Amino acid sequence: MTLLQYVKIVLCLLLGAGSIYLFVASLSVDYRVLVAREHVRFRQEMPTMDSWINSPFGKLKNYVFNVTNAEAFLAGNDTRLKVQEIGPITYNIVGYNDILERNATHVKYSKHRYRIVEFLPEESVAPDVLNWTITSTNNVLLGAAAKLKHQAPFSALGFDAIFASEDEFVTNSIYYFLWEFTRPLLQGLSRFSNLASNVAVLHNALKDKREEYTVNIGPERGIENFFRIEALNDEVVIQEQSSNSYRYESEECPYNVTGALDNSLYPPFVQPNTPLDVVAIESCRVLPLNYHGQEVYNGVNTYRYTLLEALQKPPKCLDTTYAYKLYDGMFDVSKCVINDAPSAFSMPHFYGTSYNWSEHYEGYTPNAEDHQPFILLEPITGIPVTEKYRFQSNIPIPDLSSFSRRLKRYSNMMVPSFWYEFEMGELPFLVVALMWFNVNVVQHMQPYCMGFFLLLAVWSLLKAIRVACGDLGYVDLYRKACGGGTRNIMLETRFVPTSALAQHTLPGQLSDLAVK
Repeated sequence: MTLLQYVKIVLCLLLGAGSIYLFVASLSVDYRVLVAREHVRFRQEMPTMDSWINSPFGKLKNYVFNVTNAEAFLAGNDTRLKVQEIGPITYNIVGYNDILERNATHVKYSKHRYRIVEFLPEESVAPDVLNWTITSTNNVLLGAAAKLKHQAPFSALGFDAIFASEDEFVTNSIYYFLWEFTRPLLQGLSRFSNLASNVAVLHNALKDKREEYTVNIGPERGIENFFRIEALNDEVVIQEQSSNSYRYESEECPYNVTGALDNSLYPPFVQPNTPLDVVAIESCRVLPLNYHGQEVYNGVNTYRYTLLEALQKPPKCLDTTYAYKLYDGMFDVSKCVINDAPSAFSMPHFYGTSYNWSEHYEGYTPNAEDHQPFILLEPITGIPVTEKYRFQSNIPIPDLSSFSRRLKRYSNMMVPSFWYEFEMGELPFLVVALMWFNVNVVQHMQPYCMGFFLLLAVWSLLKAIRVACGDLGYVDLYRKACGGGTRNIMLETRFVPTSALAQHTLPGQLSDLAVK
C-alpha cells in the first residue's frame, strides 16, 4: 500500500472511533442539559451576554392624579376627592451591568438601572404633557403630619404654626411634581438637617444607587442555582432594612437576598413549583413570584408569574408604617423613600387591596389587566420575554383628630402620589433565535444526531477496509467478502442433425421410428 492509502485508513478509523464515541456518549446525556450547562457558564461570547449587560431596558410609564374638586372639598361641599388619571408619561430606560469580578463559579457586578433616561413625547399621552398643570394634595404637609403623629404626638399643638405657609393642595406642572417638587419649609429645614429639599418622585426614584450583586454561575454550582444571589452590596440582608432585621425571623421577613434573583436572568428548566424570588430594590424587599399558568407570547410558550396577589397579606415586618396598620395588598416602603417618609406600595388604583378607596375617592378603576404586575418567563432557557412591573406609591394617613380642623378630614386616608409601570423592551433577535433553537430544535434533534453518528461510524469502517483492499468498490468488496458467490451447473441439450441420423439408421429402423 502507498503512504496515501495508509493516511486514508488512519483518518477513516479516527473518524469512525469519534463517531462511535459520540453515539455512546449520546446514550447517557440529554442534549438540552448540555446546552444549559454552556448557558450557565455565562461566557462573554453568548448572545444573551450583550442583552444582559445593557439591561434593564424598556419603557417607564408614569401616571399622576389630578384633583378636580379641590375647592369644593376644602369648602366642605364634597366629602370625597375626585381624581383624574393623567398618563402615560413615558421615558426610555436603558441600564448597564458592569462586571467587577468573575471566576468559574461566581460573578460580581454593579447594576446601574438608569444609565439612559429619555423622555418619549410621541409615546406619552401628549407631547407637551410635562407642561400640563394639575392640582395634587400637598404630600409634604400630609407626610409630615403622618410621621410626627407617631414620632412626636404632642407636635400637633404647634404643627399649624410651623406649616402655616403650606396649603392643603398644590397646583403646578407635571414636570414640577415628577422632577422638582420642593417647598420653602423643606428648603429651610434642609440647611440645618439631613432632610432632602427635593422630594419629586422621579428625581429620587431614578437616582443611581449602589447595587453590587454576587451571583452563582457555572455548572459546578448546579444549573438550578444559576444567577441566584449570594450577596448584595457584600451583605445578605438589604442594607436599608438591616436595622429592622434582628426583630423578625428570616422566614417572616423578606430582607434576606440569599437564593433570590435580580430579575434579569433565571435558572434553566423552571417548573411551576420552582421557588423564584426577586429582589425589588425599589421597595427594599424580596418579592416571591406567584405562578399563574402558561401563556403564549409572540409564539413562545411562557410561564406567567405575578409579583403581588389580590388581598395578599404583607409580611409581619412590612405590615405597618409608622404605627399605621396597612391593609391587605400593601406593604411598607418607608425605609426606601426620601426622608424616610411614611409610604406604602400597592398595585395601581388600589387594585387587590382591602382598602375601601370609594369612601374617600372617586375616579379609580382598579382591574387586573391594567394594574397587576407580572412577568412572562420562558421556562426551558430561564429568559424573561416580557414584564410589566407596576406599583403605586401611597402615604398612609393616621387618625389626625388631634390636629387642626383642616387636617382632620384626611384621617385614615391612603393618599397616592403616583404610579408607574416598567415595561420590558423586546429581546434582541439573536437572543430570540437562540431561545427558539433551544426550545424547538435541541430537544428533538438527539435521535437524529445519534442515527447520523452510527451511519458515519459504519461508513468510516467500510471506507478503511475498501482502501486497505486496493480501493475496491462496494460490489467487489461484497464478492470478496462472500467468497465469489455460488456456482450453478447448467444442463446442455445437444440436438443431432437429421442427415447424420439418416446415415447411421437402417430403413427398417426409420420405419419403426415413423410408426412410433
